[in-house]
Amino acid sequence: MTALSLDALKDRREAALLTQPSVRRFADLLSRRCREASWIRTSVASLDRFASLSGNTDLEALLERCRRDPRVAADALLAFAAALPDATRPQVAALVMGPKLWFTFNGVEVPWSPLEAEADTPLALQTPHPIDRLILLALVGSGLHRSELLRLTLGDAGRLDRDGNLISDLFADPLAVRYVQRRDGAEYITFFTDQARDALHIELDRRRWNGEALDAGAALIAGASGGRATAATTARARRMNASLISAANAVNVELCRKTGDFFRTWGPPGARFSPPAEGRVEETL
Repeated sequence: MTALSLDALKDRREAALLTQPSVRRFADLLSRRCREASWIRTSVASLDRFASLSGNTDLEALLERCRRDPRVAADALLAFAAALPDATRPQVAALVMGPKLWFTFNGVEVPWSPLEAEADTPLALQTPHPIDRLILLALVGSGLHRSELLRLTLGDAGRLDRDGNLISDLFADPLAVRYVQRRDGAEYITFFTDQARDALHIELDRRRWNGEALDAGAALIAGASGGRATAATTARARRMNASLISAANAVNVELCRKTGDFFRTWGPPGARFSPPAEGRVEETL
């Protein structure tokens, strides 16, 4: 077991799943192929939720049944989605990613396509500039730097095989992305959110309508005129990204400050609790 997979799950309840060989392979492969340890945490956590909600707590036994009949895996994924009746499509897509990767890395072929769910929720981000919207959504959650995103081609997006290698497929869900870190030339994979995947498809439809040749070597992110996007043509997206980060940091700082002020005024939790008197529990404000 790799040190990264152990560190990523340290002191987390889901770490107990690592006692199962298939989960160890799943986590170790993610640790070798992903630069961001967060993919290990979120994927193993969603696998744990899948095991409990679908009634398949013995993952090794489920895996054996699925190897004999892959339809069992597809049915288990559908049962998992059905156990999330109030979840929107992006939420289901995020939760089902772990089980899909676990099945795939352990030699069970499952459909890399969206599962049925409730209607999508409106995106919080609204902008009249679809390319900027795509860039911002692609950066959110993927861990990519803007320069890494702009170097990607359409052939760098798709699904994964059992060894974590990318197979080109722009309609895959989850949508895996292969990139090369310029600093040391190491190849990694990451994933786009469901919203980023949808934004990419909208942008690809626009490019097809404009007559662009969308082969594997075409840029994943193109400028409005069809050429490869550059730092200059995406400057507005960079400013918007910086503004969003600044706003989120300001909210976080203010929340921490208000929490500190509250406890300085009222004391630590339980400080104003009065012991029970005559069978009643009272709190003095």
